[in-house]
Amino acid sequence: MASSLKLGPFDFEPCRVRVRGRPPIEDWEGPFCFALWCQRASPWWIGDMLNAGDDKFGEVFYQLCEGFGISAEMIQRYKSVARRVPAQNRRANLSWSTHAMVARLPFDQQKSALSKAEDRGWTSDDLRRYLQQEKSQQNQAPPPTQADTDPNLADSKDEP
Repeated sequence: MASSLKLGPFDFEPCRVRVRGRPPIEDWEGPFCFALWCQRASPWWIGDMLNAGDDKFGEVFYQLCEGFGISAEMIQRYKSVARRVPAQNRRANLSWSTHAMVARLPFDQQKSALSKAEDRGWTSDDLRRYLQQEKSQQNQAPPPTQADTDPNLADSKDEP
């Protein structure tokens, strides 16, 4: 693995950024935006690469990943969220943790919850509360009766 990535006077290393010289303020925006972009995008990159590598190489790829110092638990988490939240549901403005919260929901519910979170500027904690409230309301609703779900029975209950 490369020990550093150079962007202008900035040397990005695994655990720090080294600033060479005294760059003017204008030179900071691009590298800073790059660092933020990487922070948000990297869990998706890792998860998608893990899933693609696993599909192509199987156990051999998993063994390769173990050598990179990432725990088996994190490997599974990255893979699971990336597999369960398809690219078309992912929102660049929301954290990976927010997406992880909806990963077990069906596709349409993911899309709806993530859209609400993005539109309303929610944090992952806000989304967690919303999802808990939704689940609580669903659990409180009475189960549908056969007359509620069978259109033939629903029509007949109005007849004398």
